[in-house]
Amino acid sequence: MKHNFCYILISLFLISCNSKAPIEVKQIVSNEIVTILPSLKNPSIKDSIVISIPTEFEIIINYSVSYIAWHYSIDGKILWDDFVEYQVYNKQNKTKPIHQLNFNEALNDKSINIIIKERNHLISKKNAQELLKKYDINRSLDNLKFKDTIKLTTYDKFRIENKEMINDFNKINDSIKFRVMKGDGSFFYIDKKINW
Repeated sequence: MKHNFCYILISLFLISCNSKAPIEVKQIVSNEIVTILPSLKNPSIKDSIVISIPTEFEIIINYSVSYIAWHYSIDGKILWDDFVEYQVYNKQNKTKPIHQLNFNEALNDKSINIIIKERNHLISKKNAQELLKKYDINRSLDNLKFKDTIKLTTYDKFRIENKEMINDFNKINDSIKFRVMKGDGSFFYIDKKINW
């Protein structure tokens, strides 16, 4: 009886060591550019402006998956995956937004980096003007049009140079939820808080 108990414990230990999640997700401090944009969701807002802070995630694939999809959530509200609220790009090809990662063929890379360009954080025009001055950018915030973009600096520098703003963003519960269809057809879910 004593030996059976030991065998059971050893078996459970070995199973737990070998049962890795199908994917692991790590947030990376990105070197993508922080931008100022017009508000596409509510163009009537005159005293605030959108600041788009890119977030980067490394997705490590441990074993066979069919696809990986996601839902992005700001302050408990799920956003639409479109050009108004946010877009996701594969870091290897940033020319076209993606809505999920499909793995119909053999996977060559065991990790993929995605960039999320979110367009929901508003800052006052006064704060935006201070950022333009800080980064020596001579542009007007008045009458920004649909495709206008003002590039500030890379996010890795921005988060160091604007700690107060980043700390304010971190007070809000922003997250990304990943849904993974495994090779056997079952699903796996992972939820990551965004650390601005």
